[in-house]
Amino acid sequence: MTHYDWGSGAIVKPEEPKKKKNVQIIPAQTDLKRKAVNFIKGFDINLSPEQLEELEQVVQRSSETFVRDIGKDLMECRKLVINALRDKSKRPEAIIAANDLAYSVKALGGTFQYPLMTQIAKSMEIFVADRTTANEKQLLVIQLHIDSLYVILAGRVTGFGSTVEQATVAALTKLTERYAEPRE
Repeated sequence: MTHYDWGSGAIVKPEEPKKKKNVQIIPAQTDLKRKAVNFIKGFDINLSPEQLEELEQVVQRSSETFVRDIGKDLMECRKLVINALRDKSKRPEAIIAANDLAYSVKALGGTFQYPLMTQIAKSMEIFVADRTTANEKQLLVIQLHIDSLYVILAGRVTGFGSTVEQATVAALTKLTERYAEPRE
């Protein structure tokens, strides 16, 4: 049924009822529940200073674990890339490892206050996306990304870094554009 809108002075037709979208609630997996900070003890909504300190320590430990795990992954991926430079048959394996590494770092870098690592990892992820193998120059581009990630991790460069680090990101982006082709 139409009606007169006194505000606009127009005749308004009522909107037809919208169909409700089907919503599916997926319960959290038990493994995820166990990983939650408050699974065993439970925290009140109003955190005490002791609870805040405890949560801070959990975040700090997670950050240390991230640094240790990514450092190990960087070392392994770098070895694969160096071996792939010598042996062409190992290039597909190196590309897969570089893609996995880029995805991991990109996803977690920002969480642990390493957004610069996220930028570099995103550049590397774009470079290796949809590749099955790479030529020598392309492997060197991947190696430069890994080396940059190493430097940032070793120097514990949090945030977006200085102008030097931003210039490095810009240079890596130009390299990826220059050597993106051929994609195999």
